[in-house]
Amino acid sequence: MNRQLKKRQFIALLMASCLAPAIAFAQQEQPFWLNPGEVLKTIGPLTGDALRTSGWTRQGRGNVYRLDVKAGDALRITLASSSEFLNFAVFDMADPDDDAIFFSDAGVKMTTLTAEKDTWWLIRPILILSAPRRGLGAHYDLTIEKL
Repeated sequence: MNRQLKKRQFIALLMASCLAPAIAFAQQEQPFWLNPGEVLKTIGPLTGDALRTSGWTRQGRGNVYRLDVKAGDALRITLASSSEFLNFAVFDMADPDDDAIFFSDAGVKMTTLTAEKDTWWLIRPILILSAPRRGLGAHYDLTIEKL
């Protein structure tokens, strides 16, 4: 019986060691440029009309958007929200360590950017946490137009 128990323990240990890589693969780490709780969504491609999406953000929990751009593309990006404390940033992911190529400010929720090379941009809606009476989160509408 002692031998039977050892055999069962060995089989259980062997099965657990085989499952560990599968569990680790399923729990892949997020890229370093995504904040905990953020979900990357690809939007586009841009056609003749404007591209529109809506979302909700709260303390770094929400969607961030990937937009593939080609060299020479001129785009107008607009963020509409009832919250004055919601801004957005655009990052050129050709070099994810660089600062944002655009960061909106109070009252300025629109920018026109031209891509210098084929790359992709990360568009991140940001709720300013230090703002008084900011509420739990904010709804937004994001519009991207090709010029």
